Amino acid sequence: SADDSAKAIISERVRSGRAKRRRGYDLYFPPKQVDKLKIKQRGKVLIPSLFFFPGFGIDHTAYSDVAARISDCGIAVAVISLEPLRLAHEALGGGIDDIRRLLRVAGKDVSKYYKHETSSLIVEWNLGGHSMGAYNALQAWAASDDESELPSVILKNKKSVSRMGSDIVVWAGGNLVDGVVPNLRINRRPPLRVLVLNGSKDGIVKMSPQQKRELLSRLPKSTTELRTIKGGNHSGFASYDTASKKSSTFAMNGPRTISLEAQHSEACSQTIRFLLDRYK
Repeated sequence: SADDSAKAIISERVRSGRAKRRRGYDLYFPPKQVDKLKIKQRGKVLIPSLFFFPGFGIDHTAYSDVAARISDCGIAVAVISLEPLRLAHEALGGGIDDIRRLLRVAGKDVSKYYKHETSSLIVEWNLGGHSMGAYNALQAWAASDDESELPSVILKNKKSVSRMGSDIVVWAGGNLVDGVVPNLRINRRPPLRVLVLNGSKDGIVKMSPQQKRELLSRLPKSTTELRTIKGGNHSGFASYDTASKKSSTFAMNGPRTISLEAQHSEACSQTIRFLLDRYK
């Protein structure tokens, strides 16, 4: 379950108005400084955003610290709740139909948050996840690509749009390929971009050169990044209680040799850089 620090962060954000708890997600808002974002398309202010799927068995509250950090840099983050099974799967809350619903309800929340700053928004939701949640993000994007264009909805005020973006963020994933990672080597405008970010001490995601080649063969050739956090492990992308150091669960996570703060900081800075690069 999420540790006490994670629970305190979401509680503080809700009190300050920088987060909202919904039945299906926790939404972390950026600061209300639309004039400083300077990202505009067709006369509308664009809010880069991220739907984030938790890892298997992990309380979505455990991602409050990383979600808050990312939101502080101008990116709205909706961490999806997958209760009670906590398993990211198309049949359990992680499918493309669920994303269409999230576009509407989470997009509406973002639009309301900025209602005094602007009435004309584009809320662009990219996909991301941790561990099994990362694979779900890849699969959901592949399902959306079966359509002529990526899903989008016009929000109630008729002036704002909530739409799916073309970036995918993978944390602690990529070692499983066959039957899990879809073929995303596709020609599309705007081009799909993928960031794969793993910890060097991850005891679960250990990619051999062959596995790395297989993974890259499924992802966009020129717009995929594979990056490593030196000293990071599997559980270090979130804030949750791990079992005793003597347990097999601890061994699987891997022996993190940097602080949790350092891993969170690096994971967030890499993710922020990647997501905002598209809008430069």
